[in-house]
Amino acid sequence: MEEKIDFVVTWVDGNDKEWQQEKSKYNKIKDDESNAIIRYRDWEITKYWFRAIEQYAPWVNQIFFVTCGHVPEWLNLEHPKLKFVKHTDFMPKEVLPTYNSNAIELYLHKIPELEEKFVYFNDDMFLVSPVEKEDFFEKGKPKDALIFNAVSVKDSNNIIEHTILNNLEIIAKHIPKNEVKKSNLFHLKYGTSNIRNLLLTPWKYYTGMLNPHIPISHLKSTMDTLWDLEQKTLFETTTHKFRTKEDCSHWVFRYWNLVTGNFIPTSMKQYGYRNLENENIQFMKDIINHKYKMVCINDSNEEIHFEKVKKELIQMFEQLLPEKSMFEKE
Repeated sequence: MEEKIDFVVTWVDGNDKEWQQEKSKYNKIKDDESNAIIRYRDWEITKYWFRAIEQYAPWVNQIFFVTCGHVPEWLNLEHPKLKFVKHTDFMPKEVLPTYNSNAIELYLHKIPELEEKFVYFNDDMFLVSPVEKEDFFEKGKPKDALIFNAVSVKDSNNIIEHTILNNLEIIAKHIPKNEVKKSNLFHLKYGTSNIRNLLLTPWKYYTGMLNPHIPISHLKSTMDTLWDLEQKTLFETTTHKFRTKEDCSHWVFRYWNLVTGNFIPTSMKQYGYRNLENENIQFMKDIINHKYKMVCINDSNEEIHFEKVKKELIQMFEQLLPEKSMFEKE
């Protein structure tokens, strides 16, 4: 029987005036970097996400494009593999509208018609070289890497760090660190990251997990398991209109697969990550030269020259993926 793997990607149209007005009614925290306007800037490169899927992963079963309701004007909703999904299609009415990505991601397994095995992309994560099913799943298990990390803080606004600890609190409640199989902690594909595990394994409690910003391979059954065990805690996150320090995230499902050994080790060298700056030439050259299979192009810098960098990004993608895809209207 052929293994079916779906892709899920979430998207926000930060230029939607109606959405902006509704969001402003709820957002009372103006200095919250995690929910700042740069989190919603439109780089006008989403069409290249679809071109990359058509070019590099034609085997994908279905693509679920998740938004609050808005749709890019160029998107061909008639494409046979495309499923347009609104938050109202899979999230409880009482938690909507939401501007909290954690809340949305915790409910992804409720999307109608979604396969057991799916890969979740943020809209800043792109395929940039050919990929196979085995890059995401093998023997029915997600491809991933169990690498310990030490959670650290940089300032008073550390939502992500708190979220990591909230996830780990759930994991530790059910699977103490000393029950994690040592055989899952060391693998040739981890490379020098084995040193992290060597140094952090003796610590009695979880100190953190390495969380590369990459597409995550998920199992709906794992998500169901955690919801059965921690419904109250997970639901509490979904009631938060914006990301908070009390949130859990979809990483908790990934952590569960890692500590239970329900994964196949993979190398992190196939992934690239860039926090956009004014100068990104080398990273763009690496993408054009297919150094990576997948990349995350992160927008978290208020100081960059937005229009200049956006133009350079579009030029790069036009060089990499010049042909329109069937996901674009004629």
